[in-house]
Amino acid sequence: MKKILLVDDVKLLLEIQKKFLASSHVQILTANNGAEALETARRERPDLIIMDKYMPNIDGLTCCRRIKEDPSLSHIPIIMATNAAEDADKLEYVNAGCVDVLSKPIDCKLFLNAIKKYIPDIERRSIRIPLKIELQMLHNATNYRVTTENLSLNGIFAVTELVVSLYDEVKFTFVLPERDVPMEVKGRIVWQGKIGNDAGFGAEFIEVTGQGISMLRISELRAFVNSYTSAGMLSAQVSC
Repeated sequence: MKKILLVDDVKLLLEIQKKFLASSHVQILTANNGAEALETARRERPDLIIMDKYMPNIDGLTCCRRIKEDPSLSHIPIIMATNAAEDADKLEYVNAGCVDVLSKPIDCKLFLNAIKKYIPDIERRSIRIPLKIELQMLHNATNYRVTTENLSLNGIFAVTELVVSLYDEVKFTFVLPERDVPMEVKGRIVWQGKIGNDAGFGAEFIEVTGQGISMLRISELRAFVNSYTSAGMLSAQVSC
């Protein structure tokens, strides 16, 4: 099994990246700073490292240089994730030994596409489970009722005759089965079409909001999807 080392001092960002990789058969390692990353890389010999630039103790660029100076580690490709990803900065990353740069906030598709260059069998699709529930959708300041056909950690397919445009932002409100607290999710329309005879659109989730702590709502969604995964009740995979 291929190993990917994720390095960031913000635990929430590590969780988001782990979520992007949830459908891939890889071993995920994590570190919270450059010193931990060096130690983990020497012990585990990962196949790829994705590292934040700004971290305490040892920053990402310094850590990258030290990895490249170690003959036993220098072959490992390193992708730098940073808020500063302007063209003028990229030479600095290349000189430090990075093979690619990702801009924060990290986009799921760009993240997985970058990884696939170095781990070709990475899965760029998220597993969706069949689920028919009614939800409320706010689109262009108007509320609509739509029905889901399926759901994943990253999005849904909504059955509706409503005409929408690609990249329109929407807001969904729904309650998962056997749950009491409504979940509110900001989303973006990414495709329109049909599943079987049902017309509708696919939307990717941008942010989980609503009542309570957002990470708690995300955990509820993950637990719900995982319960179907473990039971083998899966629908076809579609693009993330």
